[in-house]
Amino acid sequence: MAKDHYIELVGKIVVLIELLRDEPAGLSLQEIAARSGYVKSSVHRILHSLKKHGYVEQETVGEPYRLGMQFLTLARGLNDGISLLHVARPYLRELGAMFNESAYLAVLHANRGIFVDVHESSRDFRLVGPLGAEVHYHATAAGKVVAAFLPSTHRAELLNGRKLERLTEKTLTRRAQLEQELAEVRRLGYAINDEETIVGAIFIAAPVFDGQQSVCGSISVGIPKARFTPQLGNKIASQLKDSCQRLSSALATAMYVHENRHRV
Repeated sequence: MAKDHYIELVGKIVVLIELLRDEPAGLSLQEIAARSGYVKSSVHRILHSLKKHGYVEQETVGEPYRLGMQFLTLARGLNDGISLLHVARPYLRELGAMFNESAYLAVLHANRGIFVDVHESSRDFRLVGPLGAEVHYHATAAGKVVAAFLPSTHRAELLNGRKLERLTEKTLTRRAQLEQELAEVRRLGYAINDEETIVGAIFIAAPVFDGQQSVCGSISVGIPKARFTPQLGNKIASQLKDSCQRLSSALATAMYVHENRHRV
């Protein structure tokens, strides 16, 4: 491209947008200026202009900047091409980086819950990703949180046709116990798998909803029991809920409707 056809300001805007795209948790003005190499005053003017048009968000002055929902609004006409896996991936990276533990995405597909993506921890002692594995609605955190937020009739139809298989000594195998557990999951907004599928492993999960407020999957974080503390569990649960709420908002703005959402 000829140099005299290149608009430097447009190039700067693209660089800032791409920086924010890769950091769903947001970046401060100082961080954006440092990573881009641009003068902070110039970065501030660009971000302020993008924020005014809804392409950048900032909860309060001084807080991190994040991409705004207006970007997804532009893609409304491309709903069929929106991939939940693609949209969710930055949130997995965010959670993985925050806690240095493995983060997993499970989605509803053909009436089953399937683990479709993982961001693995860099630690030597870590939980590996069960890609392609089916979630257990009565045992995994990923499955329980999906089952809990299905409409009651669909949840009943789904669970009635499944055996509550005992996977460890802690697995819930009685229907009454499971229903009580799912009610607690709905109250808290997240689910816990405390060695119910793998001895020595704890998983925490929160639900993901599509553009019609129907549960379509979940994100979970896995922690070896040896590293787990109640304080860490509370932090992960809180961040998971926040991440999944932001992901669900992004899907809603994009008018994403998940395939086969409730057909059981």
